[in-house]
Amino acid sequence: MTSSNTGRRFFCQLAIWTVAVIVGLTVTLIAVGLLGLWVLIGAIAGLVATPVTGWLLGLLFCTDIDDVIAKRRQTATDRDILP
Repeated sequence: MTSSNTGRRFFCQLAIWTVAVIVGLTVTLIAVGLLGLWVLIGAIAGLVATPVTGWLLGLLFCTDIDDVIAKRRQTATDRDILP
């Protein structure tokens, strides 16, 4: 698992979550300012938008799909071997 904790992955996650925070703040400002909703609704919308955006962008840009497929294939291959 240490191979997935590289500097490149760290900076990818840092960039992703920076974008997610900006999206969350933007959603909050739009909900409160332009739409005229209550501050509580805008804050909740921002709090929901931030982790959802971070999770989706992290899944899209920071996940090594080839590594995930290789690990699943290795797990499926080694099922019949007893420890």
